Amino acid sequence: MTSVQHEEWEQRFVVPETMRTGLAQLQEASLQVAAQMQSSNSQRGSELAPRVNPLMHYGSPKLSARRNASLLTLARAASPSPRLAPRADTLDPAYGSPEITAIETTAQFLEWYAHVEGRLAADQDAESLAFASHLHTRLDECTRMEETVNKVEAALDTLRGDYERVGERTGGVRMACGVLQTRQGRLAQMAGEINERLDVYGSLGPITQFFNAPGDSVCMDPEFLPSLERAERALEFIEAHKDARDSELYAMRFAQCRSRALTLIKMHAQREFRRLGAQSNTNSASSEHVRVRAAATRLRPLLMALQQRGTEIHTNAVQVLADVEASYFQMRRIWLHAHVPQSLQSIEKEHTDEAAVLRDWCAFVMGVCADEGRLYAEFFGISSGKGLRAHEDMVMHVFYEQVRPRIIREAQVDVLAALCLTLLAYQRPNESNEPVEPGEPGELEAFYAVVGAVLEDAQQRLAFRAQAFVRGEITGYRMSADDAQAAVQWIRS
Repeated sequence: MTSVQHEEWEQRFVVPETMRTGLAQLQEASLQVAAQMQSSNSQRGSELAPRVNPLMHYGSPKLSARRNASLLTLARAASPSPRLAPRADTLDPAYGSPEITAIETTAQFLEWYAHVEGRLAADQDAESLAFASHLHTRLDECTRMEETVNKVEAALDTLRGDYERVGERTGGVRMACGVLQTRQGRLAQMAGEINERLDVYGSLGPITQFFNAPGDSVCMDPEFLPSLERAERALEFIEAHKDARDSELYAMRFAQCRSRALTLIKMHAQREFRRLGAQSNTNSASSEHVRVRAAATRLRPLLMALQQRGTEIHTNAVQVLADVEASYFQMRRIWLHAHVPQSLQSIEKEHTDEAAVLRDWCAFVMGVCADEGRLYAEFFGISSGKGLRAHEDMVMHVFYEQVRPRIIREAQVDVLAALCLTLLAYQRPNESNEPVEPGEPGELEAFYAVVGAVLEDAQQRLAFRAQAFVRGEITGYRMSADDAQAAVQWIRS
């Protein structure tokens, strides 16, 4: 507004003197409020952020609208908010307003009021502009975040698609791996079967070389029995696959290996039995048993293997077992033929009573039969057999040859009765209603048979001598004079 306009305005609208005092007071109050706002904003300007006004985006209101609410604006300026930005008052040269010392005319008041209202509007517009700027910044940030989220979603969709494709391909690979593993298992099983069959044919050379090795101690090698078992398994396999190539040749070669092994066992056992028979000691039965048991510990695995194969349908094994048993019993006969008669004579010299002699003889031969059964079991693993029974019959035959003449020569009835009672004590347990101990029937079968035969002879001899005694002493009795006198005296007494 120019000076000419001010003068025209003052001429048209003259301010009465009565209003000049009120206008001066209003100007002074405005200056005080502006000074308070400047001091308050200078203290908190560095701490408080400008408040954002959402009206900034739509521009500042017109000055005419501000005039209608000037008093309300001045009231808000008098009570500033802590969130408002620092404001400038009329004394601040940054706003370019002249310093007014006094308002004398209406034009000066309007000019001053316009400047004050402009500054208030500028303050309100600055707050709105700051808030609008803050909103624009946040909007840009949200836009960028939305773009980033969209990119992440797109990346996740891409990864999801890749994952599904990888899953499909992995499933296919897994199925293919399962098929390959199944095939691999079948191939491994087939390879194992092929290797097992090839090992059967490949073991012929080492087994043949092992059984044909020089020396007398091949049987004592720890690999001897396993090699024999491998040869027999190979022979069974080849016999089960006779349609294979060269099966007859391999079967013949493995059969030769088995026969060679059995022959080695026989030769080694016969050699040991001959050595034991040559070193036998007839004077000490205990030392002889210890020596034989020591040999049984070494030969037992071989003889039990031979015994096991002898029970099967193998003609060669049966014959080899019979030869070994014959060698064993021959070794034992050499010792028993000298030991038994010598022991029976020693027992006879110790007693004068026939019954005591017979009792000790029975106990002795019973112990010999039991010992022979145990020794046979230690060598061959069984305590009975045809060969053992024949061997024990030989021992009991020596006993029978010693006992029977003594019974036939005996004429006294009381002695014969004592001999019969002694033989009854050694009779078979099941015939005398006594419990049978385990193992006794096989080991003592020959003993019980011979005792039964001797008992029959003794009973027959007793019956014959009893009849003779009755005929001679009772039926043909003739009382003498001395006997009659003794009888009369006995009756009278």
